[in-house]
Formats: sequence, C-alpha cells, structure tokens
Amino acid sequence: MAKHETAAKSLQWGCHALSDLAANHAENQHEIGSLGGVEIVVKAMVGFPEEMNLQGAGMGALERTTSGHTNNTLRLVASDGIRCIVRSMTAFNQMQRMQEFGCKILCNTTACNAECQIKVAKDGGVNAVLNAMRLHLSAASVQELGCRSLKELAAYNASNQENIASQGGIQVVLRAMENHTSLPDVQEVACGVLRNLAACNAEYQVCVVERGGVQLVLQAMNVHAGVVKVQWASCWTLFCLCVHNEEMQADVAAHGAVRAVLKAMDQHQADATVQEAGCWVLKELAGHTANSCDTATFSASIQAVLKVLDKFPTAKAVQTAAKGALRQLATHDTNGWVRSICVGRRGRLCRSTAMHALATINECE
Repeated sequence: MAKHETAAKSLQWGCHALSDLAANHAENQHEIGSLGGVEIVVKAMVGFPEEMNLQGAGMGALERTTSGHTNNTLRLVASDGIRCIVRSMTAFNQMQRMQEFGCKILCNTTACNAECQIKVAKDGGVNAVLNAMRLHLSAASVQELGCRSLKELAAYNASNQENIASQGGIQVVLRAMENHTSLPDVQEVACGVLRNLAACNAEYQVCVVERGGVQLVLQAMNVHAGVVKVQWASCWTLFCLCVHNEEMQADVAAHGAVRAVLKAMDQHQADATVQEAGCWVLKELAGHTANSCDTATFSASIQAVLKVLDKFPTAKAVQTAAKGALRQLATHDTNGWVRSICVGRRGRLCRSTAMHALATINECE
C-alpha cells in the first residue's frame, strides 16, 4: 500500500486485506499497528476522499484494527484519523454501513481515555453521530451504535454533555427508544446516554422528562421485564432523572416509577445490580411514596429494601443503597410503618440485618 499510494484500487483492496487480517485476531492487530498500518490506511483515505469504495474499505479496516486495541486507537488519534472518520461519515451519510463503521470507531476511541474523548468531540464526532442517527432512524444498528458513542462521549464530561444536548441529542436518543421498543440493546444504551446527561443536571433532567423520557423508560421496563440489563439501566436512569431535584421527583413518581422499580426488584431478586439501582430510586422517591396515601406501595418499598439488606450482606454498594433508601423511608414515615414492618419481619431476617435495619431507623428519630 505504501508503494502504491496513488492507486486507489490497490489501496482499496489493501484495506480489505487488512480488515480480514485484523478480524478477531489480536496478534495481527498488533503487527498491523507496529508496521504503520493504521497511518497508511488514514493516509489512503485522506488522499482519495471522493472514492466511496476506498472510504468504506478504509473505515472497515480501521474499525477492526482498533477494536479493543488501545495502542492502535491511539495511533489513529495521533494520525488525525478522527477527522478523517468524521469526514467520511459526513460525505457518505446515506450509506448505512459507513455510519455503522464510523460510530463503532468513535465509540471505541472515546472509551479509550479522557483525552481521546475530548478529541472525538473537538473533531466533530458528536455532530457526525447525531446526523447518522437522524438519517438512519429505522436502522437499529445505527441507533444502538450511535447511542453507545454518545454514552461514552457524555461520561464525566460536562462540555460534551452540553454539546450533545445543544445539538438535539436528547430528542434523537428518545426517538431511538420510541422507534425500537422491541430491542433491548437499543433501550439499554439509550438509557445510558440519558443517565450520563441527566445526572445532577437539572436542565437536562427537565428536558428529558418534558419530552416523555420517563414514559419511554418505564415502557422499556415493561416490554423487557425479563432482561436484567434493561431493568438495571432503566432504574439508574430514573434515579438520574430526579436525583437532587424535588420537582422531577414528583414527575417521575407520578408516572408510577416506584411500582415499576418494585416489580423489577421482585423479578430479579438475585441480581445485585438491579437491587442496588432500585434502592437508589426508592431513596429519591421515598417522600412521594410516603405521602401518596398508597400504603400498599409504601409497605412494599420497605419490605423490598429489607430483603435487599438481608440477601446481600457483603455487597458494600448494595448495602449503602439499601440503607440510604431505608433511612429516607423512615424520615418521611409519620405513622411508624417502617419500624413496625422491620420489627414484624425480624423473625425472617438474620440477626445482623435486623440490627442494622433498626440502627438505620433510629438515626432518623
């Protein structure tokens, strides 16, 4: 390829060959990278920006050589490859396969480290992903891969979160959920984007809730009741949509979030991730649950938390979430329900669980 850098057809077939060699083969990935293969492919794509077949072959080669390979990903970034990827996605935006390759590469690059995350956004990655999702709304693969990219871009990066939101990213993600309700992978990663955007950001919390985000999350929980990853992701999203925001807590609670969370916790009692996330939601909505005059739901919330305390005694994160929920439920309990239920279940709880539960309740008195 280095010797035929002016021959587009030769470069195209060279990219195909590299793609085949790198597929699911870590040793070949390493050798391609060490011999300058990533830089050669980027140079080929830059040299023939209008050659659709070469661009597609190049994207495929870069996706496979960088997938799960940190050093090759860093080589891509260092060779200005992100700008090249974004340019190809933009120039051939009607080609679904090109968008899939591009979203995969950007997701892999963004997940590499914080500097790569910044580089992808700086070179137009957010806009490229959102445009891909808008133009290929019915393509589930583009929606899933696009959400995965946005999720990584938004993780712990306020600037990227603002970039995504300002370009209509929240609407795009909600539309993906709305149009692919039967696909658990789309629902899971879309929830991940919403979670990373909304956590402790009142403006984005309102934006998601006002655009029907709570209903879509609850719909995902209902449709995919048996899928752990959807239940876990949905519970965390509900938590992030209302954490530290009383107005949003009221809205989330009004849509029946507590009942949905209790159902998820009941159906996945053995899964620590669902139990932890569910407890955090119950904690944030404890005041509304206690004041709703729905004693059955309030009682069920208390019992669900006590079960979690009893079932996961050595899981520190789960215990923290459960104690936080129990503490908040007790704080808002004006009729002594929490203590009464705790004492009533004491015979069915191990001794240490009962002691911890009562100690947590006593902190609120």
